[in-house]
Parts: sequence; C-alpha cells; structure tokens
Amino acid sequence: VHITFEKIAKAFANAKEKNINQFLQLLEEEANDYLAKLNRNDFHGIIRIIKTYNNSARIELHSDNGLRIENPNGALKTTMYMSVLFAISRITTLKREQDYPLIFDAPTSSFGGFKEDTFYNVIDNIDKQCIIVTKDFITGSEIRMDDIKKLTCTVYRIRKAPSFDPNDLSTIRTTISKVQ
Repeated sequence: VHITFEKIAKAFANAKEKNINQFLQLLEEEANDYLAKLNRNDFHGIIRIIKTYNNSARIELHSDNGLRIENPNGALKTTMYMSVLFAISRITTLKREQDYPLIFDAPTSSFGGFKEDTFYNVIDNIDKQCIIVTKDFITGSEIRMDDIKKLTCTVYRIRKAPSFDPNDLSTIRTTISKVQ
C-alpha cells in the first residue's frame, strides 16, 4: 500500500509539473505573438518566461542570439509586460470561457507616436471590453479628431466640471461625453 501511494503521489507531482511547464510554454508563445504585434516594424526581442526554483516565474526579454536584454527601453519594457497581460487574458478566455475587461491607465505614456497607433490597433482587434484612460488624443484642450476617426471603438471624453472649489475636494465633478 505504501509503495502504491508513493507511486500515485509521484504521478500527481509529475502531472502538475508537466501542466505548469505546458502553461508557461503556451503563455510564452501567446506573449511573443502580442509582442511582435505591438512592436511591428521595430525590434521586439523574444519573451522568455523562466520558472524559478521556488515555483514562481519571471519574465525576461532575450535577443534572437539568446542573450538577455538587461535594460530594455521604456516602450519595449511596457510592451513586454502588456504582451504577457494580453496573453493571460486570451488564455483565460480560451481555457475557462470567462472574460474579464482590460483596464489601462495611460498605457502609451512611454511610446512614440507610431507605437500609439499600433497599440490601439492591437487593442481594437481584441474581442473583449477594454477601458483605456489616456490623454493621447488631446493636444492642449483640443481633441485630435483625425486620430480618433482611425479607431472603430467607442471613445468618451472625461473632464473635470469647470465649477469647483479648488480648496474643497467634494466639489469636483466629472462630465462624460461621447466623442465617437
């Protein structure tokens, strides 16, 4: 009986290890797909998800020659982490048939102009609710409608109502208006 239980325990441990490794491989593949999309026509590297000794994992960016990229620029680092988030979201939808909204606060603040368009095009092709809070489409106080018209999603403008007491937080109100 002892030997049987020992073999069953080893089988469970091996199955768990195999499932973890398969999940990390799938996550890596999906993340690299999004990384390529977010950095189209630019260097993007390869995401590696490394399992650590204490059964956690870390995300690393590597060059095609296998070298780890120690200090990626801000935009590349941001897209690396976004890619993993998009991959987790996609896998969750596929495996559990559950969908969670993606919420971003100023996601493109470290991007240059052309990467902003790429990011919004990738988001536009994700089949789920995405809420993005950004100032990307505003110059001064004017909305850049030419950029907004390129999107197929609904766009709202959130503004602070002009009549408030700057010394009284409770007087701040917001207005929401549909732009597109």
